[in-house]
Amino acid sequence: MKAIGVDVGGSGCRLAVVNVHTGRIEGDVERLSHDVDTPTEPIFDALSTALNRMPDLPVGLGFPGRVHGTTVRTAPNLRSTWPGTDLAGRLARPDLVVLNDADAAAVAEVRLGSAAGEAGTVLTVTVGTGLGSGLHRNGRLVPGCEFGLLPHPTRGDVLETHASGRARDVEGLDLAAWADRFNEALGVMETAVDADLIVVGGGITEHWEAFETRLQANAAVRKARFGSDAGVIGAALMAGHLNA
Repeated sequence: MKAIGVDVGGSGCRLAVVNVHTGRIEGDVERLSHDVDTPTEPIFDALSTALNRMPDLPVGLGFPGRVHGTTVRTAPNLRSTWPGTDLAGRLARPDLVVLNDADAAAVAEVRLGSAAGEAGTVLTVTVGTGLGSGLHRNGRLVPGCEFGLLPHPTRGDVLETHASGRARDVEGLDLAAWADRFNEALGVMETAVDADLIVVGGGITEHWEAFETRLQANAAVRKARFGSDAGVIGAALMAGHLNA
């Protein structure tokens, strides 16, 4: 079975057809660019156009914030006009499956990726515009765990302010300095959930070998199998599962 996965981020959207049994992406990943200040209308127009070009398959969408059903509750890394938006209605797709983007990545890694077959508490952390987190306990998703918004114990503000990909860019942090910041954030998250395994995903994992040794968590720490594709794959897996 196949499904379409959509990953909405602070800097763009990614879409692809996914084999939900293997996690394999069929064909190319389509990329649509925007930024945190882009109005909602052109984003929905571009998404609708892209989806209409794709096969008639179930669609899952990972969104960077809290959602209730298909309605956005929070969007910390997008315009303030997003909360209250019904994504299924705006995309004219009543069967759309919506979940938090980090939850989508976590689903991919727990079902088919680096955490497949793992029991206990698995924390998936995604590094992008923000700092996303997805939590599984004994294979079951605990949705809506926005641990990147926990307060930083020493630097003030919240964890993602200091350890996200955007923080690295804005502050001009080299990889070592960013990794030390990220390690601080992992420590707070690990303590909050008593994790047995931490999976790290996002584009930053292209440099995994350069910063892995700087991560000093008590739990085992692994690189995400699916990297920056995890959100697309996980969203498709959820859509395929719910429409099976």
